[in-house]
Amino acid sequence: MKIYVYFYSNLNKFCIDLKHNFLLFSILLFAFCSVSAQNVTLYNQFSGRYDFTFVGNTLNTHENGANDPCDILTTSAADLTLNSGDVIQSAYLYWAGSGTGDFDVQLNTIPITASRTFALFQASSGNPFFAAFADVTTIVQNQGIGTYTLSELDVSSFLNPGTYCNNGTNFAGWALVIVYRNNSLPINQVNIYDGLQSVPDALTITLNSLNVVDNNNAKIGFVAWEGDRFLSNNETLRINGNILSNPPLNPADNAFNGTNSVTGSETLYNMDLDIYDIQNNIQAGDSSALIQLTSGQDFVMINTVVTKLNNQLPDATIVINDVQQECNSRIITVNYTVNNFNSTDVLHPQTPIAIYANGILIGTAQTVNQIPVDGSESGTIVLSIPSSIPNDFNLLFVVDDIGNGSGVISELIENNNMFSLPFSLWVSPTFNIVPNLFNCVSAIATTTIDFSNYANLVAINTTDIVQFFSSNADAFDNINPITNPSNYQITNATTTIYIRIDNVHCFSITSFTINLVLPPLFNPLDDLYTCKINNQSGFNFSNYAANVVTNASNSAQFFATEQEANNNLNPILNATNYIPNSTPKTIFVRVENEHCFSVTSFNLDYYELPTFNSLPNLISCNEGLTQATFDFSSYENLVKTNPNDAVFFYQSFDDATNNTNEIINTTSFISATTPKEIFIRVENDNCYSITSFLLTTRNCPPIVYNYVSANNDDTNEVFFIKGLRDIFVNFEIFVYNRWGKLVWTGTNNTDDWDGYSDKEFRLDNNISPKGTYFYIINLNDPDYPNPLQGFLYLTW
Repeated sequence: MKIYVYFYSNLNKFCIDLKHNFLLFSILLFAFCSVSAQNVTLYNQFSGRYDFTFVGNTLNTHENGANDPCDILTTSAADLTLNSGDVIQSAYLYWAGSGTGDFDVQLNTIPITASRTFALFQASSGNPFFAAFADVTTIVQNQGIGTYTLSELDVSSFLNPGTYCNNGTNFAGWALVIVYRNNSLPINQVNIYDGLQSVPDALTITLNSLNVVDNNNAKIGFVAWEGDRFLSNNETLRINGNILSNPPLNPADNAFNGTNSVTGSETLYNMDLDIYDIQNNIQAGDSSALIQLTSGQDFVMINTVVTKLNNQLPDATIVINDVQQECNSRIITVNYTVNNFNSTDVLHPQTPIAIYANGILIGTAQTVNQIPVDGSESGTIVLSIPSSIPNDFNLLFVVDDIGNGSGVISELIENNNMFSLPFSLWVSPTFNIVPNLFNCVSAIATTTIDFSNYANLVAINTTDIVQFFSSNADAFDNINPITNPSNYQITNATTTIYIRIDNVHCFSITSFTINLVLPPLFNPLDDLYTCKINNQSGFNFSNYAANVVTNASNSAQFFATEQEANNNLNPILNATNYIPNSTPKTIFVRVENEHCFSVTSFNLDYYELPTFNSLPNLISCNEGLTQATFDFSSYENLVKTNPNDAVFFYQSFDDATNNTNEIINTTSFISATTPKEIFIRVENDNCYSITSFLLTTRNCPPIVYNYVSANNDDTNEVFFIKGLRDIFVNFEIFVYNRWGKLVWTGTNNTDDWDGYSDKEFRLDNNISPKGTYFYIINLNDPDYPNPLQGFLYLTW
């Protein structure tokens, strides 16, 4: 059992050939296949001194019919004959038969496999038919004229009872379509159309791509299958509405009747190789022809149609041979060739040529001479590419174009007049501007420089070639390149290096300078000392930034370590109040010009603060309301540990800190209130220290003046007790006469006793009599729990 599965791409479907079981095939066919015929269309076209002929034979032994034996051969032969001078150009083998197909055959024992296949189903019966194609040009060219035998074409497995045999459609056959050339022939166009279409009842085929210049000797040939000699019911073949006939071989009412126009055979059972003269049925200028076939009964399949038309026309083509250009120029010189190959007539002079860049017309030209068939003419044109066109563009030459896409001559082929060339103008390579190189040196002397990385820096296109040169002339001439850019020695303060960048066609030159730069000069800086106040005093060296530079354009920064200064890391940001971790501390100064730096340093340290002795608080008698007078002049010497230090007294810490409002009178300093802190500023040559002591008061025992002379002599006018009032603010005084009678009482809110009585015991005008009186004073002070008491004498 053999199972074949074929895919017909032009039908967008597949069919299955089951050679062992036609019933199974039919089931699968109608279940899976819905096949229509392939339209007959143009397959190939030849223009030149060409003609065609047919060679082929049937495999039927007799005309098929319902009562005839249903036998089909697997082999048949036919002879190819040609005239002297005929040279085989192409040979196409077609074979066909009943069934879904046998696509492997032999031609003169050479195995042939179909490269294209065709399928068709008879509308009335649903029976499938096939045709196949193979290009056998090489075989026929090698074997030439003689007998050709087709074998191994076997359709017997399809011829089951009740199918092809019963309705008289059992057939098989083959044909060679031969296109040959001969220099004695006129210029012709030979078109080969193929497909597989059928009648009844009517069939219309449009043959396109014709180019009829002259209808002289025009002819048309058909390779058709399954035509029956004895079936001529309404069978006609028309071209452009005109019935074709070739009596007596092909009568007008029986065109497909099993005949061969080449051999004159009338026994080409169930196939036709017919050629008709159509010069009166087609007109000059026609580009298509209408084929119409009718049949009221005969089942006919058209497989191949071949036309031969007189066609003497040129065929202008053009090629760009080469383009000459210069770097950075938009002027190009183009060498081109106009060809008249595969033509059938000369190409006349002054055939226009249009030149486009990216679709924009940039030039025109024309042929000079008449170009013969298979001839050529070369030309040269200088073109200026507009600036609006990019450097990369499509260069298009079009022959037979007046500059707007329109041609002026008729050609065999109208769509092969262009030659397109992707083109790039040569431009010097673009590059990056590289910075000048600065190298810091301690002295201008021989120095080794590495600028090898500039090759990558300068190149934009990595495929460009970069070289270094010591002069512009060497770079331009591409001589004496620098071979050691990683170890190049220079001796001058400024050296120019030239860089040449090459692409495939052009070069560019740029340059940079290598500069040997001395580090910046700087002023030496004094070490910085400060007094350490409260163990946290900061250093202010912000002015050192300006002091250290010798050039105002230079800058300075401060660093805690020399390594940080060299690497420009972690600069000191607070130079106005810098507090070191320890002292002495070295501060490093990085002084920079535009390209180099120097590092200097200075030290930070603290001055020693003056030491001092602690002083006791100073106590004085309360003079009233805590006011007292103090003498602390001796404290100047007491506080000092160094006799050379200076000592100053102040009433506030701020005054002591700022050295303002110094206390001048230290021997009798009156403090309006107490306690009162006095601040002492102790100074050495560099720093000062501040200490303090406290002024306090105590209530001293009052002094009683016990003689009262109230006689208005301004002496002892009242009983006066010094150190009592506003000191012992809660005091009480009681005055008694000698008999123990209370005469007077007083407090801080009463006047002193002036001899008058404020009690019951009174004399005239309340005047107390002269004499001795007794007093008691209650101080009401915790330091004086016992009252003061004594005698006083009153007189007038």
